[in-house]
Amino acid sequence: MERVLEERRRLRQEVLVDLAQACGQMRAKLGKLNMILYGSYARGDFNVWSDIDILIISEAFEGIRFLDRYNLIEEWIKPGWEPKAYTPKEFHTMMTKPSWKEALRDHVIICDELGLNIPL
Repeated sequence: MERVLEERRRLRQEVLVDLAQACGQMRAKLGKLNMILYGSYARGDFNVWSDIDILIISEAFEGIRFLDRYNLIEEWIKPGWEPKAYTPKEFHTMMTKPSWKEALRDHVIICDELGLNIPL
């Protein structure tokens, strides 16, 4: 059992490192941004079928259709990552919804360059 837990910790740490690197690389294209890991990887209760839920928040998404935003970040997205791209204004609006507050109850801030507060 201890080996399984150690492997889970190692995999989670690897994801955190990969996300931090991606955040640094995206900065050159998007400018200041926030990246937040949420869901099972943030909680640590992921399994082999879990995806890696990520919020990417940047003013660079302003005026770009939601589905087209992926084109700005796709070169840094690894298999299994499920990014959702929002503007800061959209992020604040979505955080007024109970479902998003619950989804982000357990989260890990990968980078916070916009100084956004997560109102939980």
